[in-house]
Amino acid sequence: MRKVLLSGLILFFLSSTSYSSTMTYKFLIPDFGGDPDYWYGFFNEAEKQNIYHPPTKREEQKESELEDFKNRLKYLILSRLASKIADAAFGEEELKPGTYEIGNFQVQVKPTGTDIQVILVDTTTGNQTTVEVPMYNK
Repeated sequence: MRKVLLSGLILFFLSSTSYSSTMTYKFLIPDFGGDPDYWYGFFNEAEKQNIYHPPTKREEQKESELEDFKNRLKYLILSRLASKIADAAFGEEELKPGTYEIGNFQVQVKPTGTDIQVILVDTTTGNQTTVEVPMYNK
């Protein structure tokens, strides 16, 4: 029994010896003396945790669905009118003179013999722009 107890004690002391090394601590955060190359990683982590995001202009000016539909329709009509003017300039379509009022715009179309004169008037400010589209004969 003594041999078993003595060998158990010797085994316990031999197994309990430990080795240690020098422990060093290095700051990571650049503000506390750490490596300045780590700033980008910390900045990204801070941005991910940021719960406040300033509203975008689109969110500030939320339009109602009706207002959005009205604007889309206005741009679609202006696009169609521009297509008709371009087709008439290439001789693919006959363009009749006229005045079109679309939203805050007034568009006057005057075909002459050599070109198509388009006068755009902003009715809210009174600003006027004249565009002359040359006619291309085949």
